[in-house]
Amino acid sequence: MSLDFVQTIPSDQISSLLRKFSYGLVTTCVLGAAVYIGYRVAAPDKYSIKQHRHPELNDQIEKVVASLKITDEQLQHIMRTLEEEMSAGLSPATHKQASVKMFPSYVRHISKGTEVGQVLALDLGGTNFRILLIKLRGNSKIDLTSKIFVVPQSVMIGDGRHLFRHLVECLSDFMKRETLLHSGITYPLGFTFSFPCKQESLSSARLTSWTKGFSCAGVVNEDVVKLLQDAIDEKVRNVNHSFVFNDFYLLFKSQLYMIKLKIYD
Repeated sequence: MSLDFVQTIPSDQISSLLRKFSYGLVTTCVLGAAVYIGYRVAAPDKYSIKQHRHPELNDQIEKVVASLKITDEQLQHIMRTLEEEMSAGLSPATHKQASVKMFPSYVRHISKGTEVGQVLALDLGGTNFRILLIKLRGNSKIDLTSKIFVVPQSVMIGDGRHLFRHLVECLSDFMKRETLLHSGITYPLGFTFSFPCKQESLSSARLTSWTKGFSCAGVVNEDVVKLLQDAIDEKVRNVNHSFVFNDFYLLFKSQLYMIKLKIYD
């Protein structure tokens, strides 16, 4: 397996990159909200035909969608505001007051879209726990396989070691299903842990408090990456080098891989 590392973003390109990303993020959120709300309002019975929908429902759709429409000027204003808050979060002088904190990710390189290899990812942020196998094909192409597992209530409020062992049991089941356990490949693993943490490096983050209904004992102030890796070492032989990320950063990183932003010219 080959995972190529790439150059650091030059500092004079960060503002341009933030503008592109914030514009895309705002546009996606607005359009996604409009589509979803329109669908929820208008969703016909599964046996009905779209053109037979009552006219009043069409009026409701138009009213909801119209309330979400924004002008180019408004979109530019939102983009500038988001960029200002990102910049405030990056500055030591204003970080504490910033609404977008911009905590360090400890990642010093970004994707070019040319990387190839296979990576496992775990995403824990609630009662559902997702495991993914990501195959980087190069040329900004990926193959993605995933499965969602449930975290039982008893595990959410039990001993912390049981939580991480449960996650690894799910990981082992997933790897067995995908014939990864005896593939001869050692897989790096990315861990999205969507709880308040003090991140100390790419491979270290200490939980500051539980949220979302979790209250597992023995985890607060502990390194969640170490707890996960210890559980992995007990059960799975060919997963190593676990790294922790927040979900916002992963959205950013995945888009860099797939949309080929021209920031290297």
